[in-house]
Amino acid sequence: MKRPLEPSQTGLHRVVGLTDGVFAIALTLIVLEIRVPAHEAIRSEHDLLAAIAALAPRFLTYALSFLTLTIFWFGQQAQHGLIARSDRRLATLNLCFLAFIALLPFSTDLLADFLEFRTAVLVYWLNLLMLGVTLSASWHYADKSGFAAEDLDAETKRMVYLRIVKAQVLWAVGAALCLISPLLSVGFMLVVQLVYAISPRAALVRKIIG
Repeated sequence: MKRPLEPSQTGLHRVVGLTDGVFAIALTLIVLEIRVPAHEAIRSEHDLLAAIAALAPRFLTYALSFLTLTIFWFGQQAQHGLIARSDRRLATLNLCFLAFIALLPFSTDLLADFLEFRTAVLVYWLNLLMLGVTLSASWHYADKSGFAAEDLDAETKRMVYLRIVKAQVLWAVGAALCLISPLLSVGFMLVVQLVYAISPRAALVRKIIG
């Protein structure tokens, strides 16, 4: 009979299924915050255009968070593709990661409502930071516990760590820019997300997860 903490492939598959579900919910929630203007407030084309323009901060933060979720989904799936087994401790680390994924709609909504405030930018950045920390911790535990695939080379392991660290450094730079302008900070982070989403390394991650 299996012990509760004994590594297994079944445990990994259950974590993967839960991960996809949480990401799907988070992706849905961030778009639900973009609400259609109230019909009674619109009496002309100008009113409608003005109402849509007023939604610009929400479209901006939606794009930012959609890219964030896309990048972290690819990163998480890449890790799952490189890990052969899971135990309760690794599952717990993955749940901690998913807890911060579930928090992203809140930090996105806060940023959209208070785009001109540094505090809103810093809360969003802290969400990104904790996503990176928990993702890195789960990979470190899997690597040190011998759960990684047997044919995994040292270069691939190094690439996983390096990709997380590089992204976190760039996001930290973006967060620091809020001292100059919160909007500049968000713009910089959005550019970083775009670069990461279309970079050759992102293509490599997609190749790893099949």
